[in-house]
Amino acid sequence: FGSVPKKLKLYNCVGGGSSSFGFWNEFMDYDKKQCEFIGVEAGGPAKSRRHAAPLTYGSKIGILHGAASYLCQNNEGQINDTESISAGLDYPGVDPEHSYLKDSGRVEYDSATDEEALDSFHELTKTEGIMPALETAHALAHAKKIAPKMSKDEIIVVNLSGRGDKDMANVAKVEGLTL
Repeated sequence: FGSVPKKLKLYNCVGGGSSSFGFWNEFMDYDKKQCEFIGVEAGGPAKSRRHAAPLTYGSKIGILHGAASYLCQNNEGQINDTESISAGLDYPGVDPEHSYLKDSGRVEYDSATDEEALDSFHELTKTEGIMPALETAHALAHAKKIAPKMSKDEIIVVNLSGRGDKDMANVAKVEGLTL
């Protein structure tokens, strides 16, 4: 689009943090009214409570692998099991920098369910011929929900941070298909 528009929403899946930080870095100094960052975590299966979304679902700070960050944990601080169609997002914690960005209000975090991500995986593959990674499909699913509510001068950019061909065996298994 040539220059940074008046309103830009930058979407990325959130697990550990590397792809989102690489994507958002150039825009960090822009006013948050102009450049919004939306991180989308793995909400897990729709009927499960074993999500991998500590930033979305009110988790508390804990220590895992020597780092303090928001974690999926029980009241005694024990790490909860998580469940996600996406191996890359199926982790009970996030990078400590995401914890900071959440607390500072710079990034909005939400989640998408496995079913929403799978639907977005198929939709992008069919309409654009691009097979997104299941991680990325979470960000696509959330962007798809909010796009109809946006004005025409707002632009959404979703970081396609991985290839979906690596996920084909998992997609087939979930859908009861054989490759």
